Formats: sequence, structure tokens, C-alpha cells
Amino acid sequence: MKDFEALKNIWHHQVALPKVSHEDVLRKVRQTKSGFANKLLFELIGLSIAIVMLGYVWISSPFKMWTTHLAMVIMIGCCLYYLYAQLVDFFKIKDESLMHKPEDYIEYLKKYKSHRYTLNTRNYKVYTLFLSFGFLFYFIEIAFMASVWMTVLGLVLTGVWILFCYFILMRRYIRKEELRLEDMIKNLERLENQFKPEQS
Repeated sequence: MKDFEALKNIWHHQVALPKVSHEDVLRKVRQTKSGFANKLLFELIGLSIAIVMLGYVWISSPFKMWTTHLAMVIMIGCCLYYLYAQLVDFFKIKDESLMHKPEDYIEYLKKYKSHRYTLNTRNYKVYTLFLSFGFLFYFIEIAFMASVWMTVLGLVLTGVWILFCYFILMRRYIRKEELRLEDMIKNLERLENQFKPEQS
């Protein structure tokens, strides 16, 4: 019984986590936020280049079938949608207005994290589906211009690439993004908890 009481006392009187400075935590959060914003900026640049290239191919190629024009509309539309979504999120993560209010910024980041998860899962699923339809419509004209085996090879390689992006690359992307946002939230929660006793 005495051993149990001793263990209980040790448990209740454990040394608390070392206190962290407000400036250090905010600096670390800003660094993580800046890295996240730079990643989104890089994606925005990539999407912009993809839209310009698709537009150039559409204008400069003498497509004969309406399905190819529909394919281009679908693919450019998908890219424009994702460009808009990433642009909105870029400005949301760059927002500095709540940085000095940890409790408000924690709530803001939790909502932002939930929004990003929805974008990267449910919305990305719809995006991938539409993009796949775009490629299918595009390959209808290719089927008339190229040999059967070249068309099939093109379809298979495109399908494999889409599946690879969806099941492997996107899962890694989501995991890294979740860790980055969770790191920011945990740092701010630690700072908030540190000052709670002082406020009461």
C-alpha cells in the first residue's frame, strides 16, 4: 500500500514541461506557416503553367472532334477550380491577424485543417473523376489518329498515373500537410496551456 501511495505522489508531483518563450513558439509557428504557404505558392505556379500549356495546346492544335474540345474545357476547368481553391487557402494561411491570440488562432487552424482535409479528400476525388473524363474524351480523337496499341498504351499509362497520384502521392501529401498543421496547433496549445495558470 505504501508503494502505491509513493507511486501516486510521484505521478502527481512530476515536473511540468519546461516553459517555452512566447517569441520562440510564434517564431516556430511562423516558420511552419511560411513553409506551408511556400508549398501552396509552388502549387499555384505549377497549376498556372499547366493551364497556360493546356490553353496553348487547345489553340494551336487543329482538333477535329467536339469530344476533344470538351476534354480541354473539362481539364482547364479542373485546373482553374484547383487554382482557385489553393489561392484562397494560400491567403488564409498567410493571414497574420490572429497570430498574437493563441486561443483564437488555434480555433482558426483547426477549422483550416478540417477544410484542407475535405479539399484533399472529397473534393480531390471529384476533381480526379472529372480529370479522368477529360482524358477519356481526349483519347477519342487520339484513337482516330494513332494505332490501336498506341491508344491503349496511352490510356493505360494515363490511368496508372492517375491511380498512382490518387492512392500514393495524395496520401503522402495529406499526411505531410496534416503533420505540418498539427505541429502549429500543438505549439500554440502548449503556449496557451502554459499561461492558463497565470491567468486564473
